[in-house]
Amino acid sequence: MAPELTRVIAANICTTPKILFSLSNNKDYETRKAVASNPNTPTEILFQLGIEFPYELLENPVFSLLLLENPLFFQELPEDTQASLLKLKVIPDTYLQWALSYRRPKTMFAAAMNPKLTRDELCKLIYEAGSNWSTSQVPNVAKLHVNWIGEMKAGWQEAAFAVVQKHQLVKDNILHDEASEYRLWQLGIIPQAFLMGLHRNTLVQIARNPYTPVEILEALLKPKTATKKMRVAIANNLNTPVHLLEQLAGDDDAWVRQTVFQNPSTPNAIYKLFYEYEAAIQNPDTNGATLSEIVKRDWEYTRTGVASHPNTPREILVKLAYNKSWKVRAAVASNKSVPTEVLEILIEDKRLGVCNAVVRNPITPAWLLVRMLNNYKCYQRQDIAKHPNATPAILEILARDADCYVRVEVIKNPNTSIDLLTYLANDRDFYVRNNVAASSRASETLLAQLANDGEYMVRQHVAYNIKTPIEILRKLATDEDNNVRCAVAENPNTPDDVLTQLEKDQVDWVKARAMIFRQTKSLTLDSNSSTCQNNTSIAANPNTPIEILLELAPSDSYQVYLLSIQNICRQMTIHSDIPAYLLEKCATINTLEMQIALARHPNIPESIASKFASSQSVRLRRLVARNLNLPPSVREKLLQDKNQDVRSSALVGLLETKNHPHTEFLQQWQAVQNLNASSQLLIEQAQSQWVTIKEAVALNTNSAMIVFDTSEKQDKLNRSKSNAPVTLLEKLATDEHISVKLAVAKNSNTPANVLEMLANNPKSNNLIHLAAVKSLIQHYPEQCQPYIEKFITTTSYPSLSNFFILLHHQAPSDLLVKHHRSSSWLERYAVATNPNTPQHIRKLLTEDANRIVRAAAKAFLSAE
Repeated sequence: MAPELTRVIAANICTTPKILFSLSNNKDYETRKAVASNPNTPTEILFQLGIEFPYELLENPVFSLLLLENPLFFQELPEDTQASLLKLKVIPDTYLQWALSYRRPKTMFAAAMNPKLTRDELCKLIYEAGSNWSTSQVPNVAKLHVNWIGEMKAGWQEAAFAVVQKHQLVKDNILHDEASEYRLWQLGIIPQAFLMGLHRNTLVQIARNPYTPVEILEALLKPKTATKKMRVAIANNLNTPVHLLEQLAGDDDAWVRQTVFQNPSTPNAIYKLFYEYEAAIQNPDTNGATLSEIVKRDWEYTRTGVASHPNTPREILVKLAYNKSWKVRAAVASNKSVPTEVLEILIEDKRLGVCNAVVRNPITPAWLLVRMLNNYKCYQRQDIAKHPNATPAILEILARDADCYVRVEVIKNPNTSIDLLTYLANDRDFYVRNNVAASSRASETLLAQLANDGEYMVRQHVAYNIKTPIEILRKLATDEDNNVRCAVAENPNTPDDVLTQLEKDQVDWVKARAMIFRQTKSLTLDSNSSTCQNNTSIAANPNTPIEILLELAPSDSYQVYLLSIQNICRQMTIHSDIPAYLLEKCATINTLEMQIALARHPNIPESIASKFASSQSVRLRRLVARNLNLPPSVREKLLQDKNQDVRSSALVGLLETKNHPHTEFLQQWQAVQNLNASSQLLIEQAQSQWVTIKEAVALNTNSAMIVFDTSEKQDKLNRSKSNAPVTLLEKLATDEHISVKLAVAKNSNTPANVLEMLANNPKSNNLIHLAAVKSLIQHYPEQCQPYIEKFITTTSYPSLSNFFILLHHQAPSDLLVKHHRSSSWLERYAVATNPNTPQHIRKLLTEDANRIVRAAAKAFLSAE
């Protein structure tokens, strides 16, 4: 039915409620508006339409009748309808005053949007809303009211941008929809100026996207946004430029560095340089000149290593003391060769980790420790208490510290006097007395005193102490507490006659401990610890041959295992002449670090290359695909990989290979890259067995004009009702491979009908749908509006995504009209500034309660 006819029927007071009910869902705006004004419309439908047409509902004669029947009718309305009415300037004051103290979020937000609120009423609203957590965001909206500060004559655009860019959306009750934001970014709907206002998870997805421009990746690596997730995402992106990968190669986080080295776009030269630097900073014999050279590269990881190295020149330490990274400054503060004047600077550092490093440095003088005595962090006072340079005066102060753990560290300090130990032996906290009882410096007098302590744990520690005299042990062997007698049994100095006595103890487990320690008393410690320590030194030595490291790797010691693997990988990276048989032995160690080193090695054996090419890990397959020395059979397999990133890496690897063989694949690929390639050639290659070749054909701008004319294909494309010839791109748009269809969607010459087919196909992958819609927006703006409208979210609270859609120059007028009364002032701002907004709607927005929306609408209206 024509819109003109439905409008007449909807406005007719004789139209039956049944017909009005069916017209209430009509797509035509004016028809629905007429239904809302019709007194014959069913009440439930009126309330529903009142959300969109509150003025029509208020003026409907039925509304007044319902108020006469029930004076509380307004308060009982559905919340959304109630909120929509409260935004009207003509709403009776009675209802508005009720809303100011009715603590429901939607009601109060609606009241804050009413343009006739006075400053006093706004004060009342702010007070009432601020006292309840559920409405605590209302004051932020109320303070943008035109009657709170006054009209805005300039700076309205900057004010709106600042709210988005500075993450103030939560204050205005505007929510992030991460999935929707990312889709809109992929479509090109979100302006780049608003990039930093997106949700941090959206930014991570943008960083992962291989089509993200370099300048955006650079912006995302700035300190404020460069979280670990962000850095990993950029490090993993195949299209991240080399200068950013080089920057991330020296990241302080190991996972970020591993991701960089897994990226085939990272040159081997950077990978090798990193391991050379790491070997140098871990070698205690590295000279100052080498360390000075290493520190020139802006890598936080290696600078931290240089800052803590014992041979680092004084002038370099002074310079690093002012480094922007607190971890580098902390490494300087912990260096035993650092000048005292540098420690004096660093002890005032804003980062607690740097101050802690100064306190823990054994060379820090006592006069610097005194400056930290009043620090409120108890663990820092603990570090002072255990410091070798802590003077008797410092220790005496800390012995009276309120924190018991600080007093315990005083006990453990070898500089603590016997008098101070005697003082602490009478401490109110039994935990402190425990430590005095366990101290090797406790005198016999103190031990005798503590052996009579009322707390059994104190007596137990006396019984454990190897300095405890035998007379005291004899006494404690008859202690009433089982734990104390057991401790006597475990003391290596307990005489045999006392052990014999304890073997007759009434408590079974005391008996058992006495018998066990009597039998094992003469045994000595084995040499496992010294052997392990020796193996650790061998595993860390950069000159240890790989054969020996492979023997050490299966060690029970995790430290030996870890050092052996790191040493092997370092040698594999630095030395390109390692024989194949050794590499095959290394391949038996299944760690990520080892896999990266093997995949990048120029002598990679065919067996390992084949194994990696069949791996479940996409990252490993794409990394080995870039190796320039791959056997032809392995490279061919990777060129046919199901993953597009792997195929791309294999192609780049093939093209970078010197004297690469002129394979069938390479000949086909070079042929389709020719802009003057014949139609016949493109048609033939469109049926190639290689997916990469078909992708190249689909991206070729000439493919849109080439006819692929067979009746069989036309039937397959559902074109039986049309006599139009089938183009090559239409044929490729039905290909079984997603990447081929994606290439068709990205071709700048793809016809609108093909793009619509890809966008509307329910079986289409989401990436294909988005790519097709993006091309429609870019090349066929008149046909893209229905697709843009589908991305509007219908959440109970306004979302940032809707703001971006309404701001876009292709947003349909109907959509803008529908949202001109949105609860979100940002959405109303977008409507006010959109060139497609009808003039009468923009005129309405010049009376908006929000001063930013109001100013924007006036500015655009005066410019028309």
